[in-house]
Amino acid sequence: MSDNEPTMAHMDGSPAEVSLPYIRVVFQHGPPHEVGVNGCRVEDLVDVLIDKLLDFQGRALACDENATALHHLTLAKKALSDRRQHREQQGVYGADARHVSGDS
Repeated sequence: MSDNEPTMAHMDGSPAEVSLPYIRVVFQHGPPHEVGVNGCRVEDLVDVLIDKLLDFQGRALACDENATALHHLTLAKKALSDRRQHREQQGVYGADARHVSGDS
């Protein structure tokens, strides 16, 4: 990203874009129902990683370490799904507000 480009930020001021050599990720900033879809969610990145490792596992690159990584990424996906469900149930989904974690 050049110095001339505007920096995208979340409502709390944290960066909504990550730029590293060979990778650029733009995260959703602002509630989609208010600002539209303007970036990806963490869940989208997890899905990309799962797909890539599944591709590796389907050919000569299959290994136990990939299987372990897939297991943990699947757990991450479940945790993020649980987070969304809790936020929806507590009426804070799409808002810049905390929710109560767990079954509380």
